[in-house]
This record gives sequence, structure tokens and C-alpha cells, in this order.
Amino acid sequence: MNLKEFCNKYPEVVDDIQKVKRVYPMKLSEYYLGLIKEKGDAIWKQCIPDIKELEDSLNDEDPLLEEEYTPVPCLVHRYPDRVLLLASNKCAMYCRFCTRKRKVGKEVTITKEMISSAIDYIRQHKEVRDVIISGGDPLMLDDDILEWIIKGIREIKHVEIIRIGTRVPCTLPSRITPELVNMLKKYHPLFVNVHFEHPAEITEESKKACELLADAGIPLNNQAVLLKGVNDDVKVLKELFHKLIQIRVKPYYLYQADQVKGTEHFRTTIEEGIDIMHKMIGFTSGMCVPQFIVDAPGGGKIPLLPEYAQHRTEESLFLKNFEGKIVEYKNPLSIEVKKKSTSGRMRIAVVFNMKKEAAKNMPEDAYAEFDEITVPLAIKKALEKKGHVAELVEANESFVEKIKQGDYDFVFNIAEGLNSGARESQIPAILDMLGIPYTGSGVLTQAITLDKTRTKEILMYHGVPTPGYQLFNHWDEKISKNITFPLIIKPNAEGSSKGIRNNSLVNNEKELRKMVKFVVNNYKQAALAEEYLEGREFTVSIIGNNPPKVLPIVEITFDYLPSGVHKFDSYEVKWYWDNPTNPVDPVVCPAKIDDELRKKIEDVALRAYKALGIVDLCRMDMRLDKQGTPHVIDVNALPGLMPDPLENSRFPKACYTAGMSYEKIINTVLSEAMKRYGLPAETKRLKHASRNSV
Repeated sequence: MNLKEFCNKYPEVVDDIQKVKRVYPMKLSEYYLGLIKEKGDAIWKQCIPDIKELEDSLNDEDPLLEEEYTPVPCLVHRYPDRVLLLASNKCAMYCRFCTRKRKVGKEVTITKEMISSAIDYIRQHKEVRDVIISGGDPLMLDDDILEWIIKGIREIKHVEIIRIGTRVPCTLPSRITPELVNMLKKYHPLFVNVHFEHPAEITEESKKACELLADAGIPLNNQAVLLKGVNDDVKVLKELFHKLIQIRVKPYYLYQADQVKGTEHFRTTIEEGIDIMHKMIGFTSGMCVPQFIVDAPGGGKIPLLPEYAQHRTEESLFLKNFEGKIVEYKNPLSIEVKKKSTSGRMRIAVVFNMKKEAAKNMPEDAYAEFDEITVPLAIKKALEKKGHVAELVEANESFVEKIKQGDYDFVFNIAEGLNSGARESQIPAILDMLGIPYTGSGVLTQAITLDKTRTKEILMYHGVPTPGYQLFNHWDEKISKNITFPLIIKPNAEGSSKGIRNNSLVNNEKELRKMVKFVVNNYKQAALAEEYLEGREFTVSIIGNNPPKVLPIVEITFDYLPSGVHKFDSYEVKWYWDNPTNPVDPVVCPAKIDDELRKKIEDVALRAYKALGIVDLCRMDMRLDKQGTPHVIDVNALPGLMPDPLENSRFPKACYTAGMSYEKIINTVLSEAMKRYGLPAETKRLKHASRNSV
């Protein structure tokens, strides 16, 4: 199909093409035009002018500032030891996303004198060891002109390698002739960087062109650009890179699209590019994975990778592999100092969810319950000091495969789970199914205690005081006569004060409906309206089983808060005001209370602990009513275990006050769990021990 036939077939686009051509020239080969299968496909988008090119007012004509690094015509010297020689401003096809859209196809003649001046510059600058011949496309030059350029560069002694950047093997493969190849191979070491963007461009013709070059001993690398609607899909790029390897072309760079005027509609976000790399690295062979590059304005090429390094210490680097498994790489001195056999010792998986940034369409506290890497690392260290072999295992979508392959004797579980309302029960359910013992409460208890309404129902049945409430599945439900204002509105199945804001305290129906609507819309779950108790607030931590031990009681004080900030443990209070920089510590432990109140609080806590079937450890929040009776307002069977005392993690705070070290906390929880399973607490393998939970 030629261009005339194309216009007859698609007459509706001719006017737009003409408008764009006046600003940005159009040129394409009949060969490449023939690769179009349908209107708007990946090939079409790369070669057919789009009216969107004229609508781009955001970008620059020269975003890479090449003109600023042009000491003589036709030569760009941006990097210390290499230069870019622009030998032509013509191409077989004018790509609609071209970085040099300002130059290509314009009526500007590149003369022999200009090229000679550029070669003289290279000759005078002995630091230049690498010359890239580009354009336009240098292979659009006649063989004799091209050889004159290459020969002139090759005669410069300090130039070690010559590279040619071309899209001809993709857009006009017939240009790669035996005569051209025989000329090029005289000037080794010579490399050719080609530009394939989509697997549909790998044809018998382009394959033959690349094979001619490869057979001449010319290494071929591919530089692709990540283009919206063309190849911004991991399946498409994998197919492209696999096909390139088969024709002996190494995927070299995957460029983030440059900020070139007229190309905004092709640009993706950098996050999309990193996500694509994450889905390729480890899931296909390394030789098929290019470097993801951002050519930053004025900054040069910057490689980007998914974040694999999770945490650094003097002894080790903790890395996340392609499966999401956290592994430790020990520094050389650490290996020598700590080198000892791991055979015969218990293997424990520390299972957790990694805290991450909330997406733009999510509440800022979406991952408030998840842990910074420092928490599982501290648990790992505490277990290892006791003589165990501990590994970090993230509770993500590949958890089942990782835990089955890990050959673990026991799991120290702090995982919050993903997605569902009963998410804290996910890991216990999987471990029960696989017969692997674990710390903390089981499936039913974790599911119930995350659901505040179910928790309150059980507490009320057992006569454990808890404030009156109503559950709202929708903002306009009728308000029960059994509850009275003021009320606290909170998500029904969250912890860490998620969704409990300063304005969650409501005093009338209008405020209630507004906050219920906020919770339902933002947290995608029912909203609990709970009667607000104006008395003192406490946190009670319990450790162990037979019998469980109530740790020193924590009081949360609010007198330091400024006017307008309500006196309850909202998200703002817990995460903004309660921090190491605050001169007032709102967490008082042990709480300044008399024996009578202490006994009341302990009694309520132990009754709730038993009623809900909690084991090993727990933290529950209470407030006093006007009569001084403690009421349970929240139960967390999976309490936070931040190791730093300044973080005011409530459960460790109570343990520290009781005289326990962090190592003691962790290993006490483990020991209590092992006793439940009827397992010996000694540091040895447990493969032949009973795994039946009690």
C-alpha cells in the first residue's frame, strides 16, 4: 500500500494529516506503511501524523538541551568521553515521537564542511573515545559518504569505538545490503543501535537486515521508547524483546519518552515504566531485559529500577527479590564474625506486610497498619539472638508459594493481610491449611476482632462493658433510638485509627451522615457509630496464655492538644501529635491510677481476652464512662511491635515498663505460642513434632 492508496482508504484523516505536516513533516516507506493492520494500531500511531501533535503546549523543542552542548555544528558533546555526530537530518520514516522533531525533515543542509569540522573537533579532544553517528538516520546517506565519515573517525587514534544509531532495519530493511555491510565491517569495533518499538515490526525483511549486520560481526543493540498506546504493556514488550534476541539484537535501553514538543500524547508516567520493569526482571531472562532510562533535561541518561534494596545496616543489606521475598545479603566482615552452621536449629518465617505509599485514589492512611521494614528486621534479629534461623517473608500475592518452598518450622506472624474485611485471618488460614504453627490468634479470632461490630456483640453477650453502637451500611439509614450523641464514626474493620479523624466526633444527625458517607465512600465498608465516652483513655496489653498476664497499663493523655483538636486517639493524634519531636509525651506508662481502677481495667481486659479466644498477645483500648467504668472500645489481636521506644508503640511500651527487652518480648511471644502447640521451646528443628494447634 502506498500513501495515495492509504489516503483513499482513510479519507477522514487526510485533513488532519495536512495540518500537522505544515509544522512537523511526514515521511514513511511503503514497506512500513504496509505493516498497518488497522486504523490506530501500534504501527499507525508511530508513523501517521496526529492532530494531538499540534495541541501540545507543555513540552520543549529541545528538552535534552542538545543545542547548549553543541560546540561545533552537527556535534553534541554532553558526556565526558563520548560525542554524538548528527550526520543527516533525513530518515526513511519520520517517527511521530522523535526526540529531534525540531530538526528532522527540515530543509537544512548538512555539508561536508560541517562534518569535517566535527571530525576535527573529535581529533582535538583526546578524551573522546566513543563516537555515536546519528541524525536523522546516517544509513540514509550514500555508501561512499557514510564510509568517508566512518573512515575519518576511525583514523583518529584515541577513538576506540564507533556506534551508528539507525531505524533503517525497522523502517526500510531493504537499505541493508551486502555492499553496505561489507563496507561497515572494515571499521571494527563498530556497533549498531537499532530502534524497534513493537513486535509487529519484526518481519522476515527486518530479520534478514539484522542478520546481515550480525553475520558481519557487528553487535546490535535495540533502543526502544516507552510509548502510550504502542508498547506500554509488559506482554507487548516481552514479546518484542524475545523476538529481538532471536534475531541477535540485544535489548539495550527502554527510554522514558522525552518531553519533546508535539509528543505529549505518547508519554506515560515513570511509575508505569518502573512497574513494567518490575514485571519483567526475574520473570524473563536477563539478556531480554533492557535498562529503563530517563534522559533528563540537562541531566543526561539516568537508569531507573524498581526498589529492591529495602534496608541497610552496617552488617547487612536486605533485598526484595522478583518474587517479593525479603533476603539478607551480609557484608564480608559480618559473614566471618557470625559464620556458624544453621543445621539443627529452628527455621522461623517472620511474616509481615510492608508499608508503602498510598495511591492517589486511596486514603492517606490506607497502609497505616502495615509495617516499616525495621519492624520485621528487629523481630528477625531478636529470634536469631535466641539461636533460631529467621527469614523475612512478605505476605503478598505470592505468599503461598514462598511459605511452601521455605521449609519453615514456625511462623512469627505480624501480617495484616490484603483487601478483604477479614484480612487479618488470611495468613492464619493459610498456615492452618499447610499445618505450619504460628504465633498469635487463629483464624476466627483474627476475623472477629478486626470486625468491631462482631467484637462488640461477643463482648456484650459475655457482659464485658462496651459503648452502645449502630452499624451503618449507607449514609441515609434510619438512626436507632438506642444510641445517643455524641458519637464517634469509624470504619468497622480497620485498626491503627484508620478512618478515625478529628471530625469523626459528631454531635448531630447532619454531622453523622456526613462522616458515615466519608467512611463508606473512602474505606469501602460499613461505618460504626459508637457512643463517645468522655472519661480517661487507656491501652491494656496482655501477653501469654496459662495464665495470660496483664502488662502495665498505658494511659493516653490529651491535655497537651491545642484548642479544636478533640481528646481521643484519632489518626491525627496518634500519627501527627504523638511523635518523638513532641515535647509532651502523651503516652504515660504505668498509668497513674489507684489499685481499685487498675483491678477493674485488668478484669475487663482478661474477660474480653477470654471471650474472644485471643492467645499469645493482645492490645485493647478502653475509655471510662461517667461512673468510672472501663469500656472496651477496640481490640487488636495483632498489636504493633515497633522496636523503638520513641515510637510509642503501645504493646512494646507496656512490655518495656515491665522490664522486658525487645528480644525478651519477641521470644516470650514465640515461647507461649510453642507451648500451645505442645512443642519444645529449645532451638532445634521441629519437623517431627506435632503441629496441631490447641
